[in-house]
Amino acid sequence: MDKKTMTMLMMAAATACACTSDDMPGSFEPSLSVGEATGVMHTEATLHGAVGLRGNTAMPRLNFALATGGGADSIISDITLDGNEASRRITGLTPGTTYRYRLQATNGRVTLTSSTMSFTTVPSSVPAVGEATDITRTEATLHGQASPLDNGSLPELEFLIGTGGKMAAARQPLTLGADNVTTRLDSLTPGTAYSYCLKAFDGHNNTYSDTMTFVTLPNNKPSVTQPKLYSQGPTSMIASYSVTDNGGEPLTATGFCVTNTATGGQRRIEADGDINADTTFTLHISGLQQNTEYEIRAYAANTVGESQGPELEITTGNAVTLTVAGSLEYTLGEDIYSFTTLSIKGPLNGDDLKCLRKMLGIGADGKPTRGQLARLNMAEAHIVEGGGAYDNSHFTRNGVVGQGLFALCTGLVELKLPDDATVIEKDALKGCTGLKQLQIPSATTDVTPSDGCTALSAISVPPNNSAYTADNGVLLSADGSQIVWFPMGKTGDYALPATVTSIGDYAFQGCSITRFTLPDGLKEIGQAAFFGSMVEEVTMPDKLRLIPTATFQQCSRLRILRLGSMTELISDYAFDGCPLQHIYLDAQYPPVCNDKAFATSYAELLQSCTLHVPAGRSGFYKADRNWGKFKHITEK
Repeated sequence: MDKKTMTMLMMAAATACACTSDDMPGSFEPSLSVGEATGVMHTEATLHGAVGLRGNTAMPRLNFALATGGGADSIISDITLDGNEASRRITGLTPGTTYRYRLQATNGRVTLTSSTMSFTTVPSSVPAVGEATDITRTEATLHGQASPLDNGSLPELEFLIGTGGKMAAARQPLTLGADNVTTRLDSLTPGTAYSYCLKAFDGHNNTYSDTMTFVTLPNNKPSVTQPKLYSQGPTSMIASYSVTDNGGEPLTATGFCVTNTATGGQRRIEADGDINADTTFTLHISGLQQNTEYEIRAYAANTVGESQGPELEITTGNAVTLTVAGSLEYTLGEDIYSFTTLSIKGPLNGDDLKCLRKMLGIGADGKPTRGQLARLNMAEAHIVEGGGAYDNSHFTRNGVVGQGLFALCTGLVELKLPDDATVIEKDALKGCTGLKQLQIPSATTDVTPSDGCTALSAISVPPNNSAYTADNGVLLSADGSQIVWFPMGKTGDYALPATVTSIGDYAFQGCSITRFTLPDGLKEIGQAAFFGSMVEEVTMPDKLRLIPTATFQQCSRLRILRLGSMTELISDYAFDGCPLQHIYLDAQYPPVCNDKAFATSYAELLQSCTLHVPAGRSGFYKADRNWGKFKHITEK
């Protein structure tokens, strides 16, 4: 008996309800009814009832009253409610016994009762079956009972099941209890009515229970989840979804339905291959328009029909958003060479950075590509370990802008490094001849300059960086005492900040400054500090004692040099390749010169350069074995 029919029967014959004269229309007492008991076996049955609420009456407290013959009622509580319908599975009954039952209720004002119905449990001499449970498309559980034999054991039991009036033995294993038996059927046909009964053999005779029926659930349309965004680019995205239920049949198609919200235009991206081999699908969606709203729905179809899952709303922009490292090239697809400006968010490993280099015009093999990316914003990206080598020799490390990462990316003109990058390694930007400005990230605590950034004219540092600061576009240590990176593209005159006390090796290598003024507090200068620069005139601080090896080597435009009064030593190759015309010395006594101090590829140095020495001190310089080689020595 189906639930709808049972409910209609239950609503018959309700007892009259007493209403006092004080009752208002919103306080009518509910009506109670009972329906036929179901699943009746030797010792079990399910009782059913219903409550008819009227007006604003609340659901009362319910119980069943159960009795036999002229016996007293047993009150059964713990009622299960499904809306206004009540039920209770009763166990421990006596086989072959007639029971009366009714539904009772109390609401604090009156006690209400329904009419009485009855049922008779199955005699112990006959096996019994209950209602099938846990019914799916292809499975169901059957329940039965049988009385033990004189020896205390159950008879031989077997479920019979079939369709269309024909039943045969069910071959699934039985689970036996003290007086009950169950079996789980499988391989059933969806949407099919089955009849079943229980056969018992006591060693001499077969007995059979009543026959009951159940219907398996029919096949249905598939069920799919909402798409989950995997990564997103300006004109493409990667998303995944799952088919949670194929509806009982093989899929015939599945994929994404992509709708342009503004125009209503739709297209489908179908999954290929064996779509029934897996339940989770990850698909690439290309051909999107920038700055456009889309609605993405997963769909799946079988022979019953097609269903779509909840929508995912996205808006394309100018940025790539990755949730998994290594997915950049897959996300962008065929568009990787079409971008001139790009922002990236999310994790980037070696595979992603290799793709970025291709987009910037240089392959892992060092050969040019069709890439035309010029402006790259990685502020919200994170460099992480993993993937392959980004240039066939270097691998990524967490938070490190590695050596050679952007090497030879000559078309790169604007770059924002990841905010969480802690290290910028030597020559990470080697040969980036188009890069004009660079900001050091706030988290960076270790920077080594890159060679060949000939257009770089300014380096900036955010205020919250604890390791570095910038002055007039020059990168300094946080306390301003050391020059860390002098941009090669900076031009004109430059006076170092008064806070600088030392200059590192190659600090001004290849720079474009024409006139340097160094602070009085400068105590140390590194080797080849001005190597290959465009400097034309330099004034060294008065207290600087040492001119290190190759300080001005290959400074092909250096014409004028002023040395301070405390200069003591000129190291080897200090002026190699310099066309000096005037050297001004304030030292009262000639500084010591290493043997190769004036070794130079500029052969005319000693003949054409004029030494300007303090008044009255020319004799000392002319007498010096090194300074005396200059043809022109004059007093100031």
